[in-house]
Amino acid sequence: MFLKGLSKMKAPELPRGLTWLNSDPKTMKRLQGKVVLIDFWTFSCVNCIRTLPHLVEWQEKYAEHGLEIIGVHTPEFAFEKDEKSVKHAMKKFGVNYANVLDPDYKIWRLYANRWWPRKFLVDHKGSIVYDHVGEGGYAETEHAIQKALHAIGVEDLPAIEPDMSSGGGICYRTTPETYLGFLRGRFGNAVNMMPKGEQVYTDDEEEHDDDMVYLHGHWELHGEFLAHTRKVASLNEYILLRYSAFSVNLVMRSRDKKPARVYVELDGQPLPEDMAGEDVKYEKGKAYVQVDEPRMYRLVDSDAYHKGVLKLKTATDNIEMYAFTFGGCKNM
Repeated sequence: MFLKGLSKMKAPELPRGLTWLNSDPKTMKRLQGKVVLIDFWTFSCVNCIRTLPHLVEWQEKYAEHGLEIIGVHTPEFAFEKDEKSVKHAMKKFGVNYANVLDPDYKIWRLYANRWWPRKFLVDHKGSIVYDHVGEGGYAETEHAIQKALHAIGVEDLPAIEPDMSSGGGICYRTTPETYLGFLRGRFGNAVNMMPKGEQVYTDDEEEHDDDMVYLHGHWELHGEFLAHTRKVASLNEYILLRYSAFSVNLVMRSRDKKPARVYVELDGQPLPEDMAGEDVKYEKGKAYVQVDEPRMYRLVDSDAYHKGVLKLKTATDNIEMYAFTFGGCKNM
């Protein structure tokens, strides 16, 4: 999405005093004469993660021609403020360009941003000439980069590969992004929930509504996450969601940094191996995810669009769950 109203607006200056990674501190004033691509992202955002390979590629193709890429890491969740975790994510995803940490949303507010990911392209005069929200539009964005580089006299730029992200696939309606804190969560049976206090929930529903989360057992609701806070002897405590999608992701972390297991069932059975996401493991016929770092975990990755009941069970007292995201498209 390109918001034309921002075209030719002067790019706000980057505040001083922030932490920079892969680079010394930069300012828009010193970068005048170059083309600058600013990318707002955060490391647990699946849409952001899917755009990173394109940014890495553009850094390799255009840095020598005058393109400067600046990632602005603005955390959605509190745990994403941790500098060590950001560095780990950058290494994992091969991020090879400058990044500035924006834990207090200073740059976010200066650019009046509301989305992850979002890209602003700034020309050599310091004006915003292109703006894109979300995934996709990679060829369009690269054409804008080349146009801005041509304006400073750069010729013989690399060829632009066809954008395969917007064609040749099939898309269906999916369950919307589903948060698990009391501020934005959609719960089917947490009627008398007590924020920041453990409660025992009972899932006695015969029918579960689509796209709603149901709790069973000892759970504690916080503003932005759901926590299982008590060790139990058996796997009888769970969260349940009736979803529609090809793939399912969940942002999780261990609150004491010790590994925590979450068992995954689909439609009353252990998650089938041919539908398992890359983070799912198997032991004695049971599917589980080992939560050993704060990040997004891929639970389900199916070749077929599926409407089903996802149940996540745990017996630990150290697991936090933040948000589900869903994939509704598959390339043909």
